Formats: sequence, C-alpha cells, structure tokens
Amino acid sequence: MDNERERQLVVALVVVGVVLSFAYSLLIAGQILLWLSVVWTISLFYLLWRFVRAHERIADALENGE
Repeated sequence: MDNERERQLVVALVVVGVVLSFAYSLLIAGQILLWLSVVWTISLFYLLWRFVRAHERIADALENGE
C-alpha cells in the first residue's frame, strides 16, 4: 500500500507541475512552445524516476531470493 500511495503522490505532483507550467506559459510568457519544453522535461524526469524504482525492486527481489 505504501508504494501505491507514493505513486499517487508523484502523479499528483506531476499533474500540478504540468498545470502550473501551462498557466505560466500562456499567462506570463505567452508562448506555447515554452510549455511543451517544460512538459517534456517533467515527463523525462518522471520516466527516469520510474526506471530507478523498477531497478530498486529488481535488486530487492534478487537480494531476497524471490
């Protein structure tokens, strides 16, 4: 259950980041391409986080002999 809660927190933070970056790009900067670059960066970090978590689970399973 703890992993599920952690995942929900990360997804919520990503959604908040995307919404804030979209609002900034439209209201302050006035450029939609700026928003796409920010979303691309956030998405890249999210996928990197998932990659690291998957490797941690694999390592834990190998250490525990599962």
